[in-house]
Amino acid sequence: MGDLSWKDFMSQAKQFLKISQQLGDSWMLEEKDSNEPNTFLKFNQKMKCQSEEGYSEGLVNVEYHVVYSVSYQVPMLFFQAHRSDGSLLDLEATWKLFMPETKARGLYQILTQMDHPVLFRPFMALHPCRTAEVLKQFGQPSDNQVLTFISLYGPHVQLHLKNAYGLVQEYT
Repeated sequence: MGDLSWKDFMSQAKQFLKISQQLGDSWMLEEKDSNEPNTFLKFNQKMKCQSEEGYSEGLVNVEYHVVYSVSYQVPMLFFQAHRSDGSLLDLEATWKLFMPETKARGLYQILTQMDHPVLFRPFMALHPCRTAEVLKQFGQPSDNQVLTFISLYGPHVQLHLKNAYGLVQEYT
């Protein structure tokens, strides 16, 4: 438990998508092509962005992707944040918005910019090196590690699932 095959990732991602549809949430399954691992879960949300002085700077559109990591054999969370004018938040602005309490030197180990493994463009990503270990720490293994992963890692970057995701007995 903890690491995941591509086949299991796809099966669990589709189960997660069914839950999302039942709850009226807006997750989607994006498929670049039928090759492994060119399919991922996608979610968009808007967030309020504030300046360092505490003034509202407007809305930021955040696009999240849950992608299969071939190297680590776990789900991996990528995202991009765009201002209302379409410009991309830089690394510093992203850290301030998503992880304001974290010490700067530790941020590169947690949240860093890397190429998206499917789209081959720079995205922010939560590093997957300890994901398998974290997923293994549950006393009773999760039937849907994708759901568990999003529930655990999402809040670190302002991605919060509805509590109802945990109540759907068929997949949890």
